[in-house]
Amino acid sequence: MNFLMAIVGALVGFILKLIVNWVDIDGFRIQRNNFLIEIASAVLWYWAFYNLTIEESIIFSCIASILIAIGFVDYFTMQIPLILVLVGFIISVSGVFLGTIYFTASLWGIFVGGVIPLIIMGITYIFTKRQGMGYGDIQLGIILGAWLGPMRMALTLFAASLLSLLTWIAVSLIKEFDKNRAMPLAPFLAIAGIGVYIGSVYYPGLFHLLIIE
Repeated sequence: MNFLMAIVGALVGFILKLIVNWVDIDGFRIQRNNFLIEIASAVLWYWAFYNLTIEESIIFSCIASILIAIGFVDYFTMQIPLILVLVGFIISVSGVFLGTIYFTASLWGIFVGGVIPLIIMGITYIFTKRQGMGYGDIQLGIILGAWLGPMRMALTLFAASLLSLLTWIAVSLIKEFDKNRAMPLAPFLAIAGIGVYIGSVYYPGLFHLLIIE
């Protein structure tokens, strides 16, 4: 069963690759011999159906695959496909109807993942005249928030920010220092969101008291 779902995951990854190439953002296309999305998706689907209930595994697998595709595209184009955002949001909200997340937790998660970063982005722009996050990142934060809930979303934002900062420092050490160098945030949000979710499965005690029901 688990190996079958891994095959399904690989197929989902392949479909997502076709969608990315169909959208054709700035001429970006994923080569046919590049199987990173399929492999990552297969691994995540296998893990989900091995460790989670059927409802949780369906929501996790679909969202995780979409996050991988979004992060992959944003890494190369600094843009997030709207079609993947819309599909991801629908799947995230579906978690409420399937009972994998409480409605109030989803609302608070959207607030933490979308509204708070938008406010911070606005305040930052007023004082610096620079936009630290893109609107695609805000949309992705809404998807993650609806899926993860408030506390896991807050941890995701922190982890993504830390990962992006460490990456920026590493790139600056390898290349010349450039304070205006932009870093795509979606890959770090995707990695952090998936990682925080998996962490909450293995260490539920660290998250249980922090979840708003």
